[in-house]
Amino acid sequence: MAWALYSLTQNKQVQTKLRQEVSDVSTDNPTIDDLNGLPYLDAVVRETLRLYPPVSGSMRAANKDDCIPLSKPFTDRKGIAHNEIRLAF
Repeated sequence: MAWALYSLTQNKQVQTKLRQEVSDVSTDNPTIDDLNGLPYLDAVVRETLRLYPPVSGSMRAANKDDCIPLSKPFTDRKGIAHNEIRLAF
């Protein structure tokens, strides 16, 4: 909510357009159907969530090491032949 308000302070045209759309609602206690009928409000909320996501990232961990099979083996610097590449995390 705070990011939406901050974003509105940065763009007066968006603020004016949103205020006009919200003021056209005929009641002081709009229902969810009334709010769903406000496309610009929906766009402002979605854009705010896009710019300031509630979760900026997620940590993921591999369940097992990755193994990439090779079409032909290769020999490493130590002279060991490999048929696959293992990526351990």
